[in-house]
Amino acid sequence: MPILKPNSPSDQPSSAATTATALLPIAIGLPALASVFADRLGTAGSAALAVASLVLIAGVAGLLGRSAARNTAARDRRDQDVLDALDPLAGARR
Repeated sequence: MPILKPNSPSDQPSSAATTATALLPIAIGLPALASVFADRLGTAGSAALAVASLVLIAGVAGLLGRSAARNTAARDRRDQDVLDALDPLAGARR
């Protein structure tokens, strides 16, 4: 068992991070569209675009948070495995 695996699956971005990255330009662009087309859309349309932007930003933040938590947990497990492999008395303490 190699201690450090150079290409472990947790090193690659998850689908949640990929989806969040793809949605980020849309979430950033919606307020710009709301301000550019404010006269044509009216108050209700501008408010709907602003709310949609906030919902997308919250969704992106949730996806990135979930991805970061998953990566942190995987890294913690991997670090613990490395420390256990390096410590000859690991079995005695448990």
